[in-house]
Amino acid sequence: MGLLYLNTLQNLSLFGGNRLGEAIQELNQFYPMELIVYLEVGNGSDILEIARQPFRPSLWFNKEEMQPMLGGNFSSSTLTVLYLEDAQLKSGVNYLTNWLWKYQHLHVLIFYNGGSLDKINKIFNNYFEQGLIHILVMIPDTKGLYSFEAYPDMKIVHLNSVKEYYERSLLKWNFQGYNLTIGLVTAGAPRWFTFKDRHNKLILTGYMLRTIVDFTKQFNASVRLKDVVTVNEGLQLLGNRSIDFFPFLIRPIDTFAMTSILYLENCGLIVPTSRLLPNSLYLTKPYAFSTWITWMIMLAYCSLALRILNGKKINLSGAFLEVLRLVLFVSGSTFMGARPSYHRFALFSILTTAGFILTNLYLAQLSSNLATGLYEKQINTWEDLDESDSIWPLIDVDMRTMQLLIPHRKKLINRIVTTSEQDVDAYRRNLNSSCIHSGFFDRIEFALYQQQFLRFPIFRKFPQILYQQPMQISTPYGRPYLQLFNWFVRRIFESGIFLKIKDDAYRHGIESGLLNYNFHDRNLQVKSNDLEYYYLIGGIWLGGLFLATLCFLIELMVKSTTVNIKIQFNNNDV
Repeated sequence: MGLLYLNTLQNLSLFGGNRLGEAIQELNQFYPMELIVYLEVGNGSDILEIARQPFRPSLWFNKEEMQPMLGGNFSSSTLTVLYLEDAQLKSGVNYLTNWLWKYQHLHVLIFYNGGSLDKINKIFNNYFEQGLIHILVMIPDTKGLYSFEAYPDMKIVHLNSVKEYYERSLLKWNFQGYNLTIGLVTAGAPRWFTFKDRHNKLILTGYMLRTIVDFTKQFNASVRLKDVVTVNEGLQLLGNRSIDFFPFLIRPIDTFAMTSILYLENCGLIVPTSRLLPNSLYLTKPYAFSTWITWMIMLAYCSLALRILNGKKINLSGAFLEVLRLVLFVSGSTFMGARPSYHRFALFSILTTAGFILTNLYLAQLSSNLATGLYEKQINTWEDLDESDSIWPLIDVDMRTMQLLIPHRKKLINRIVTTSEQDVDAYRRNLNSSCIHSGFFDRIEFALYQQQFLRFPIFRKFPQILYQQPMQISTPYGRPYLQLFNWFVRRIFESGIFLKIKDDAYRHGIESGLLNYNFHDRNLQVKSNDLEYYYLIGGIWLGGLFLATLCFLIELMVKSTTVNIKIQFNNNDV
């Protein structure tokens, strides 16, 4: 009797192992695998040994061993075969969930010993909540295989073969109106924002949100929006899986998953463009400072030489005026005298020639400056940024990041002002020129879109970037449609539709009122004869007039002062 029972068990194991082996071979035909992993939860070593494929790399784990987790080079082409017994149903389900924690899209074949339809339904519900959707279940006492359809409600599907399972997988996905919850953080433009058009219709736009909405339209899903106050709150909702997508560019962390990387987004600064110099300084700019010093030394030297050549018959002030007249190429003087000497003629020729060159060079440079304008020094390096006086508004998270990223820029870090997310975004979009602004280039280009029609921009990108971050959309772990969404995003990116969506976001920014074209170009107003140009020369003239008046008053006072000297002669001394 015992031998009969043992023989029956061996036949059942052989039959079950052969069925499982055939199913594995068919799966390898439709989905070529590089690795097969056998997970044994219970006493299924005989069945798994029979089903094991000898010509395919494989791994075998037993529940008594430490919990493994899939990863590495073979993760994208791995088939997991789970032997599960009814007595260890809960632990077996958790064992498989942990094994495929970050790879829920892979195929799984379960040999459920002692299972029933009710328990299979429980398994499918549990695995769907964890994001596993490619599940095939085999029951020893039942022909065929079991899978499920999740949308709109859970439904068990009986399949006669693996080929039927493959053909059903080729059908277009249909979510049947399944709700996808999208968390929308405050101040999310251009990644997401909403507005009502002139027909009072709600427009969901922003290149990230529009991508998700187009995905739901393509596969017949519905959208539910959830307001998120801060980014930290959004991270918490991703961690507890309360939302399905979070359209905001954030750094990946271990508590949630990320979609496929499309490109690397730069994070950088925008700085105010150089301002025009005051018009009163234009008269001093044709020559450099060293040229002005050389000219003043030349005037002083020539004035002293002229006085010496005239035998000190002319005072130093008169000599200075004569030299200045010749240098400025002004004629109409009796400097040569009745009988000019060779020294005077040589001095006259040198000063007149030099004056002609210097005067015309000055006038030419001044005319060029007036036509093109003179600007302050452009901010191109970190040293220039340290010397500027603009504040840097940042949220608290970004402030800590910058302190770690550029710790040696003490002057710049000291000008960081902790600001709320709404105010940081408002300052950047309003192009507040009293600040320097930072952010990823999508938000920077969104703000700079307002000045595309200005002849001279208000802000410009700082030449050096701070860091780079992958362009991804955040989503919780275990979402069954993550691979489908990655495929959809890659297709619209490769076809150029993504660029069109991004351009629409900028245009919608103008239409919604977040952006505007009301910035006036301060340099378009031409002031060719502005009074401000004469402030410097007027100041010099007034200064000279004041000194002349002062000298005149001193001379008048000296002349009006009489000194009475009384001399007495003593006759005795004579």
